[in-house]
Amino acid sequence: MKKFARAVCFCLIAVLLLALLNRILMPDTDFSADLKGGVADEPDYIMLGTSNVFYNVNPLVIWDETGYTGYNVSSEQAPLIISYYELKNELKKRKPKTVFLDCGAFEYNYGIPSFNQLSLDKMPLNMDKLRLISELGEDDENNQIKAKNEYSKINYLIPLYKFHERWKDILDGTLKSRYHDKYEHTFMGYVAEKSVFVYEKQYKWLPTLKEFGGTYLTEVSDLGREYLSKIRTLCEENGIELVLFKTPSKGWIREMHEAVTELAKEEGLSFLDMNSEAVLEELQIDENKDFADSSSHFNIYGAEKVSRYLAAYMKQNCSFTDKRGHKDPLETAWDQMYQEYLDYKEN
Repeated sequence: MKKFARAVCFCLIAVLLLALLNRILMPDTDFSADLKGGVADEPDYIMLGTSNVFYNVNPLVIWDETGYTGYNVSSEQAPLIISYYELKNELKKRKPKTVFLDCGAFEYNYGIPSFNQLSLDKMPLNMDKLRLISELGEDDENNQIKAKNEYSKINYLIPLYKFHERWKDILDGTLKSRYHDKYEHTFMGYVAEKSVFVYEKQYKWLPTLKEFGGTYLTEVSDLGREYLSKIRTLCEENGIELVLFKTPSKGWIREMHEAVTELAKEEGLSFLDMNSEAVLEELQIDENKDFADSSSHFNIYGAEKVSRYLAAYMKQNCSFTDKRGHKDPLETAWDQMYQEYLDYKEN
């Protein structure tokens, strides 16, 4: 009996030590929404998707324009399979009225393991995370599903396996900043960036694949359709409206625009493509001032234009309630967060 008790104690200590080392050595990648008491159990919206969400949509600007509350749940190059499980985790905590799904996720099948790692590191360890790890495959250079998974899934399950050599970073003080320095200023899941990037040559909006070059998916894959269906079912089961949208992007090709437009018609879903000529004319994107990098990520000035347009879209198409004018804790929290954003912008 004593031997059994010792074995149990040893296992518990080993698990706790493993969890502690995971926590210490895993890079600080969590730039998700710091809610600060500013989101009730039923926010107006969640923005779901890739880095085109967390760089391009500022919920605080939407608040200032409309009094609507919401936040971003997004990860770099997140495929739909990851967005689906991220949404499942969010719905355990709160239920939005509307989910806006950025269609940049259709450009990936299973995504890139290194970026998937960043997404999974932020997720709590539960049965859904285990299911996601089990279901994840790997894409080749043409974004097609490989028959054989060559990426060790133990990295997803035990980050220590991947990051065990990071103890060396303790000596130079960079242990937690491997990724987080990119996401230092975040607001409700929005990453505020002041850098200005100017393209060396002109890229047209909505180019064909031939015009743009490279190798990209030109239609929604079977895997994309499968997980869109799962996201839609999850929303329907919770009484949530699902809206497809695409932020302005120099890398969004015409073939994928047409494929998603057709898919939205088939599924009876709204699709707001902000790369259309009419929307771009209204946005008045300044290609010399509004981009932060070559990946069509906007800086704070471009993101404000995108966010104001989304705010106007919500006013016209969503039945949200303006929560300003009540002087309650929620309004106070959002006004304070907006002021913090303005302070960052002005300084």
